[in-house]
Amino acid sequence: MVRLKPTDEAMTVHAFIKGMLPGPFSESLLRFYPKTFTEIRRRALAHIATDDRVTQKQGLVGPVRPRAAARPQPIRVHEATTE
Repeated sequence: MVRLKPTDEAMTVHAFIKGMLPGPFSESLLRFYPKTFTEIRRRALAHIATDDRVTQKQGLVGPVRPRAAARPQPIRVHEATTE
């Protein structure tokens, strides 16, 4: 952890972005570079809310069930002839 002066906003933004793990949010920050840490927080909250909505929507669909067989297949038994 690196402690920064609270007045150095540009350094705070840069340090935060450099510390991010790769993913959609960090790519978004690199694509549209924020000017203030407040903007980062606003965008992070929007990203979290969107991610929650997508997760809830996927949960409503439900898991895909395998098709059940119409009826069980008979077991075929080969009888050996005794002759």
